[in-house]
Amino acid sequence: MLDFEIIGTGDEQQNRTTQVRHGERLAELIERASTALGVDKSVFLRNAIAKEAQRILENNARHVLTEEDARLFAAALDMPPAPSPRALRAAASYRQRVVNAD
Repeated sequence: MLDFEIIGTGDEQQNRTTQVRHGERLAELIERASTALGVDKSVFLRNAIAKEAQRILENNARHVLTEEDARLFAAALDMPPAPSPRALRAAASYRQRVVNAD
C-alpha cells in the first residue's frame, strides 16, 4: 500500500498540473491500482510519483564504494597526485583574473 503521507497533502494547495501521455495498458493498470486502494486516480498518481521521485533522489544522494575503491580513495586523499602542467596554468590564470583567489 502507498504511504499517503509522502507528499503532505494536508495544507498544501494542489494547484499544479502535469500531463502524461500513456497507452491503454498503463491506463488500465492505474485504474486497477487506484481502485484496489480505494482512492482517486489523481491521489494514487501523486503518491506513486512522489514515492518514486524520493526513491530515486535517495538512491542518487550517496555513493557506495567497494572495499578496494574505498582503499584507493583514502590513499588518494592521503597522497594526492602532483598537479599537471595544465592544472598549474589554470590556477595561475585564475589568480590573475580573480582578486581574492587566496
